Amino acid sequence: MTDLSEEDVFYQTIYAEAQGECEEGQKWVAWVIMNRAQLDKDYWGGKSIKDVCLKGGQFECWNDKTRGTGIKIKYQKDYDAIVSRTRPIYLKVENQDPTGGADHYNNPKKESYPPWTKNCTEVKKIGNHQFYKSKSL
Repeated sequence: MTDLSEEDVFYQTIYAEAQGECEEGQKWVAWVIMNRAQLDKDYWGGKSIKDVCLKGGQFECWNDKTRGTGIKIKYQKDYDAIVSRTRPIYLKVENQDPTGGADHYNNPKKESYPPWTKNCTEVKKIGNHQFYKSKSL
């Protein structure tokens, strides 16, 4: 995965994590990544977007370490749409964070409410994802 650019990892993470979600939900996943990088916590991978996305146990889509060449893009049109709508966030052209600093999300239908959610405030539910902000860092 080291051969992938930071930008590729950013878009591939959003694609794999939120492909079936609405535009707003995809953008919020992008903001969670950006917020984690900005907070620069070692347990989230530090300040690099690539390191944040690839940090073990953080984004489910990267937990399979056999993906040496990145996430398989099955639907190029969907991927291109995600890139188009989240590029302004990556490039910091769109710099008004609508999430209020959300730094977590999960799909409660798949995993209920894991223990880490107790240290978070629920921010908003969008599609299948519940977004959270850490109470203390």
